[in-house]
Amino acid sequence: MRRGRITHSSSLGYEVYLDDGSVIRAKRRKGRDVKDGLPMIGDIVIVDDQDQIDSFLPRTRVLARPRVANLDQVAVTVAARQPDLSTFLLDKYLTATAAAEAPAFIIVTKWDLLDEAGRESCDRRLRAYEKLGYSVYRVGRGIEGDLPALREKVQGKVTAFMGQTGVGKSSLANLIDPTFNRPIGRFDESMGRGVHQTKEVALFPFAGGFLADTPGFSDFRLALTKEALAENFPGYADYAPQCRFKGCLHNGILGCAIERAIAAGELAQESHQNYLKLMGELAEESSRERRSSHSSRGRKA
Repeated sequence: MRRGRITHSSSLGYEVYLDDGSVIRAKRRKGRDVKDGLPMIGDIVIVDDQDQIDSFLPRTRVLARPRVANLDQVAVTVAARQPDLSTFLLDKYLTATAAAEAPAFIIVTKWDLLDEAGRESCDRRLRAYEKLGYSVYRVGRGIEGDLPALREKVQGKVTAFMGQTGVGKSSLANLIDPTFNRPIGRFDESMGRGVHQTKEVALFPFAGGFLADTPGFSDFRLALTKEALAENFPGYADYAPQCRFKGCLHNGILGCAIERAIAAGELAQESHQNYLKLMGELAEESSRERRSSHSSRGRKA
């Protein structure tokens, strides 16, 4: 028996990076799926002498989107330009990682596309996240900048890139290690969005750890309750115990500690607008589900 980590999947089976550094193509042992569930990229598995996956080790941390197991950290990736920096998406992704109890940091790509005024503007918005304790790395073609510090950040860790289509996650992987040679997508300015290039999650060994290149999101919805959003939104957990009412949803109620923190300049007003927008999305999704449920019950057999 040998132990390894699933790094890639295809119709031919699963690519497993063994503890000794060798790579094999393994298949699921028949009858295991029902008991153990389908394998995930990042799963640590035991492989028998016939290169069949015999068993899975317990998963320590799982992201549902992108679907990766046994992560150490998530690199929430946004672009400075093409597409323009979106703190709404940034807040949404950071909320998702917090709900999954996955430590996160922020990478801003395409920093080279900004002029000096643009960089100063982005920096002002990013300082709100640095104030909350998030590490922020600014990278771009032809810019050394934060790249050495970023390489150090991911050494010895299993790190997944998470972000919108077109922000340059595959390009980022190639900047970190040019030997990855990941195919690069593009941003279609006429459509205002990125064009998919990466189709599946894949892990690549790097400096004693692994980097997970992942497909970008054209649409990303939080599968959370309103209470879970209030608990996991960036920075809000530290202030929630000071709210006047237990279970406060931080939506303008008298005595809300979040409102006081925003007024004092401790939390960003821009992020609070994002928070209220996310609350609206969750309410709309809940209403849609109720309408769908009522419609289903109303149908005749």
